[in-house]
Amino acid sequence: MTAFDTLTTTLDRATGVLTVRISNPPTDLLNAKVLADLDRLTRRLSRDRSVRSVVLTGPRDGVFVPHYDLSEIAAGAEELGLTTPYPAARAALTAVAWLGRVPLANHALAHTPARGLVELLRTTATLDRIGNLPQVVIAAIEGDALGGGCEVALACDVRVMGDGDYRIGLPELTAGIPPGAGGSVRLTRMLGAARASEMILRSITLTPRQAHEVGLVGELVGVGEALARAQRMAADLADRNRTAILAAKRTIRTGSALVESAGFVASASSPEAVARLRTFAAGADPSRGRTPWRDRSWLP
Repeated sequence: MTAFDTLTTTLDRATGVLTVRISNPPTDLLNAKVLADLDRLTRRLSRDRSVRSVVLTGPRDGVFVPHYDLSEIAAGAEELGLTTPYPAARAALTAVAWLGRVPLANHALAHTPARGLVELLRTTATLDRIGNLPQVVIAAIEGDALGGGCEVALACDVRVMGDGDYRIGLPELTAGIPPGAGGSVRLTRMLGAARASEMILRSITLTPRQAHEVGLVGELVGVGEALARAQRMAADLADRNRTAILAAKRTIRTGSALVESAGFVASASSPEAVARLRTFAAGADPSRGRTPWRDRSWLP
């Protein structure tokens, strides 16, 4: 895979697991440079059939993605040059998003005072794309995941976190801004409106153990063990039907029965699914009421 400025990628060819380390020294903060690399990576992953599952982590133990570089956000706001009421902000984002579909226009906008809007839309689109990948993406969190770092973790399908002196959450309101790249939506979807409201409005951050207790983190492991556990989990998931994975992810994200049904048809009609279903049926014994699920042989 082509080299990136802020990402280190390692593909285990035996399992198809791609490990991605976000590394942006000296601060390790998320910024436009990191997002540009993640944008390129996710576009490639959507077409790369050699990658079966993905683990996203930080540069080293003790560091995940601390948060977004707030000085970059401040510079973008100052460059815009005016206080923008909500209706105007929404209209501006809609216009920039529409113009951004034209490559030359998008390039031109990136060199105007609207550059910050372009970056925000790209950030949101990149994180959304993680949810649209045909691979399961697992966040191995071994460090703080605040603000933008939490947004990256929330965009992943599964989160594994080491039980260290870390915090995870969306404390942006303490800096005078709300979450801006879909984090509030994702947190609400995961934890419900009441808990998400309390966390965001009160800028509450959680320890790894607290995050696990409320369901924000799927697995809690010992300090330094998050990456290894995430890689094992990714390897276990690597042989799953990509079409079925994508269908399940779309349904989880949208909550739509129609999306689920359409995904079922698309998945069940794939050659991989047909072969898998026939293997399942061959392992069943109807006369004894035995199936690969009932005897636990096909359960993780």
